[in-house]
Amino acid sequence: MKRKSSDRSSPKRSVALCYIRLSFTRDADDTNSPDRQRANIQVVCNKYGWTPEWYEDVGGHKSGRYEKNRPQWLALKARLGDPDVIALIANDLSRLHRKGWRVGDLIEYLNECGVNLVLAAPGREIDTTTMKGRMFLQFGAIVDEYYAEDISQRAKDNIAYRKGQGKSIGMTPFGTIRNADGYLTRSPEGAWVLPNGSLVAGTMTDNPPQEGAIWRSYYEAAEQILRLYATGGYGLERIAYQLNNDGWAFRDRTGTPRPINRDDARRVIANWSEYGGMRVDRKAKDRPAYEKYNVDELPLRSDRALFPLELIRAVAKVRQERTMKPIDRGEKLISHPYPLSVITYCAHCENQAREKNQQNLRTTLTGRTERDGTRRYRHRRGVNCGCINQSVESQILEQDFSRLIKLLTVTPKALALMQQLARELKQGNGNGKSKEDVEREKQEAIALCRRRIDAAVTLFGDGMINKDDYRRRIEANEREIVRWEAKTSGDEQIAIELAMCMEAIDRLSRLWDASTDEDKQGITRSLFEYIVYDLDRHRILSFRLKSWADQFVILRGKLYEDEIISYTKENSATVQGLRNVMPHREFESLFWP
Repeated sequence: MKRKSSDRSSPKRSVALCYIRLSFTRDADDTNSPDRQRANIQVVCNKYGWTPEWYEDVGGHKSGRYEKNRPQWLALKARLGDPDVIALIANDLSRLHRKGWRVGDLIEYLNECGVNLVLAAPGREIDTTTMKGRMFLQFGAIVDEYYAEDISQRAKDNIAYRKGQGKSIGMTPFGTIRNADGYLTRSPEGAWVLPNGSLVAGTMTDNPPQEGAIWRSYYEAAEQILRLYATGGYGLERIAYQLNNDGWAFRDRTGTPRPINRDDARRVIANWSEYGGMRVDRKAKDRPAYEKYNVDELPLRSDRALFPLELIRAVAKVRQERTMKPIDRGEKLISHPYPLSVITYCAHCENQAREKNQQNLRTTLTGRTERDGTRRYRHRRGVNCGCINQSVESQILEQDFSRLIKLLTVTPKALALMQQLARELKQGNGNGKSKEDVEREKQEAIALCRRRIDAAVTLFGDGMINKDDYRRRIEANEREIVRWEAKTSGDEQIAIELAMCMEAIDRLSRLWDASTDEDKQGITRSLFEYIVYDLDRHRILSFRLKSWADQFVILRGKLYEDEIISYTKENSATVQGLRNVMPHREFESLFWP
């Protein structure tokens, strides 16, 4: 339905929807593209006094030829018809679409909604209200579409040519790099294993980062995996455990070393043909292991093989003997949604990640149904973090979680006390300062957090920090911004936020025993950021709610601390646990002292 013109004249019409898209990351310099787009767009918002609302599709390659692969763009489109939106801003037209007909539809819809289209890059200003401006946009869209199609055709032609020469395409197999001619060769990269077990990327020619550090080559790690598998006495999971015990490491897609898991061993073994110098036309994931072939007649090439051909043939033979084609029984009907899967982390892995300051050591528990029908939450296979038990029955973990959410619920009377306490804390945050001083302090703190975020983006773009470090810094500062914004919010906003959080927890508590697992999963993931669980002791050691519920958690703990609500002796451990971790906004040792 077309909006009336009177709606567009509302004084609330001041929001600019700002869209950023990262096309393709070839190297670290390309990661600066979102920063450049954001800076140009911010200049436009400052010029017209608009309030920016950011939508960013920057998590990897997001092609402008399609829409379904860009969730933030789809979210932005849903906002275009709202009465507070005055403009859609992008750095240039290609950020929005690389299809001419999509641009035409977009311009027509923007005109219906009365929303301005603004291109922020210098020299790209266009007046979309005139016929000339719209024609220029359509012409630019055609050029952008041609450019995208031309690049696609060139890439396909290049791939076909390289395959014809027997060269591999895409990311190289583990332990290899491409030489000047484009063929696979031994990689000089590897990892230094420090005395405390931490891993540092490098090469053998580098100086050891620490006295006592041991060098482990990626190439030799791949060879170890192939040799163990070729014996016929090792499965993928056992290989992973063996290599971790021997101190070998795996290189992830970002170049960061980490312990080897079962999937890593599978990837190496699936690439046996590339290691043997054989020309392949399909990716490893598209080559089923149950395909029948004569191993002795494989067209392996000794001049391009990275490992002895006898070893490669032995791996191919063992893999073929161990695999059979699954029976096609039609659609898989047995599928179970595990409520706490993915958001539950192993406590032992958390300790290792914290001690070694390596976030990639964190591992989640995922749901799995055993052959006898038992449902369990399992640790990632092949990773040895020190825990004895590798899984826990789903009912045990979910019963512990049920106890947790019941302890978090509060009565309406307690909610009123929490609201009063929030107002008191808000007033106390000023420390005798005037309202203006408190507001100034808030703005300065938020500005500092935003500068830290910009600094983290710059460091990541320059390659000074890895992706895990980058994400940790961004998350910490975003949470700090939320905390400062909530600290000085009005009484009405405090009441609304607390009521929303209480209602969500109360609903989860009431519906947990009666809801389906699919409903439990949805509610849980909307409220909890993560849960840390000890598989050996069967205990929830800590958890964190979403950032919008942080204030509820703090005030909930404050009620315990000030003894506003009386609890029985059996809950004394909970009280102590709340007191211990309140500054970190998470509850360590919630059930046990």
